[in-house]
Order: sequence, then C-alpha cells, then structure tokens
Amino acid sequence: MQSITERLATGKIILLDGAVSTEVQKRGASMDPNVWSGLTTKTNPDVVREVHEDYIRAGSEVITANTYSTARHVLESIMLGHEAKLINFKSVQLAKEARDNTADRDVWIAGSMSSMPPLTSDHEVAIDAHAEASYREQAEVLAQAGVDLIITEMMRDIENATMVVNAALATGLPVWVGFSTMVDDSGMDVRGLHWKNTHDIKNAEDFSAIVNAVCSQSIQAAGIMHTRIGGIDQALEVLNKHWTGAKLAYAETGEFIQPDWHFEEACSPQDYLADVRKWVERYQLQIVGGCCGTGPEHIRLIRQYLDDEI
Repeated sequence: MQSITERLATGKIILLDGAVSTEVQKRGASMDPNVWSGLTTKTNPDVVREVHEDYIRAGSEVITANTYSTARHVLESIMLGHEAKLINFKSVQLAKEARDNTADRDVWIAGSMSSMPPLTSDHEVAIDAHAEASYREQAEVLAQAGVDLIITEMMRDIENATMVVNAALATGLPVWVGFSTMVDDSGMDVRGLHWKNTHDIKNAEDFSAIVNAVCSQSIQAAGIMHTRIGGIDQALEVLNKHWTGAKLAYAETGEFIQPDWHFEEACSPQDYLADVRKWVERYQLQIVGGCCGTGPEHIRLIRQYLDDEI
C-alpha cells in the first residue's frame, strides 16, 4: 500500500468521504447539545462503522475517523474528559474495521482535529493552555491508533488554528488543513467563519492573515471546508494567492440548528457534483469530498466523474 504522501504525489485527484457526523445523525443517532457527534462512537458504534463502509463502497479513498469533536476539553463539558483517549482510539478502530470489512483497494484513514469548543461555550474557539494540551493529547492518540494522516478541520482563526496544526505536525504524520470561511454581502471580504454568528464579518479574522500564518507550517495540503457552497470560490481565490501546494475543497450544505443538522435545503448530489467539477477545473484541486449535509450518494457521483473524465 502506498503512503498517502505517495498517493498525493501521483497528481491524480484524491476523493475524500462526505460528512460523518451529519450522516450518523441522518441514520438515527442523537447529537449531543455540547459535543455534537462526539458521543456516537460510544453510543452508536455500528452506525458509525456503517457510514464509513458506505463511503468506501461509494468510492472514497480517504475516510475520516469520527474524532471531530472528541478532544478532551470538549468531552469535559459532559464529564467525559477521562474517556477522551478511549473514545478517540475507538473512533479510529471503527474506521479500520470498516476498511477491513469493505475495501478492495487502498483506503487511507484520516484523524479529524477541529476548532470546535463545546457547543454551549460562549467562545468561538478555545485558546487557553488547557485546550492546547488537549489538542496535543488528541494528536498523539490519533497517531498511536494508526491514522495515516490528520486533517485539521474548521480552522478559522490564527491562535487556535496554530495550536491545532502544531499539535498535528508534532506527530510526524502528513497534515492537511481545512479552513472554514464566510464572505460579506459584497462577495469581496473573506474572513474566518464565526459558527455562532455567520454574519459577524466585522469581528472575524481576515482570511488572508489566517492562511499566511498557518500555511507557513510544514503542511501537505490546504483548502476550504465547512463553508457554504456559494463561498467556496471566493475563499479559494484568496487561498491561491498565498498557497501554492496541494489544494482541497469540501463544502457544507443544509443548515445547522443546534445541535442537529437540517437537510431540507441540502444540495442534491447532481448539483453538488456540478460545483465540484467547477472547483477542480478552475483551481486545480487535488483533493475533493463533502462536508456536513453530504452523503454517500454525493461521493458516488464524484467518483464516477473522476473515473470517467479525469
């Protein structure tokens, strides 16, 4: 089996999975008011494994362990900080089991590390010393559990993103960075996403500054994720000015009304594919997939496009 670094070096587009958290919710798992999908590894392991398996069947080359919201400082909000190592390890194990059960080709496992604080927190991100130690612990556990790479997701400010990325890089694993952004009404001002108030453009950090700070690190790929479909182009335009390495994109679709994802206005697989094709052609992306609101059918159509036309 190639390493993910060797696979990226081939120059062929790599297909990620779609959303894990929202797909697990769609299949009946409850989202926690503080840690969102962080408990589903513990409460619904069969569903989590099934989601991974379905993405592999759909054609994903990289599946993402259910560790987006399982850092110790997040789990402490529901008095489960002492189980952080176990939950992270088990999340990776479920992804490995799915690969063993289903894959008939090379499939790599990514550990997810995010900027998400407890959902009821008053803060956009956690930036204290305890959070920094929590990120280091999570990165170390993911590496020990055997992930092939780490994706730092929802990076949207300099201070927290630097903590997360540095913790991931310290493992020696390949690190891909997913930035989350929002755009003002003019479509010109791109800033780091404020998850509590997506219209709070004025107080959010300038995206160019975030990219320059984070992409100075020894990361392998960078791009835009957990961003509205309509804002991906603007964010990629900014990224292109500051980052010449491998680029990725995977958008969200639908609406988050805490703690659940709502799919009523989610983009159809066909429409999502049209956007992915545009991003690939316009920005020479090397990594594509789906974020919140997307599912295996979105990934299946992208797989067909990549097989038929690239």
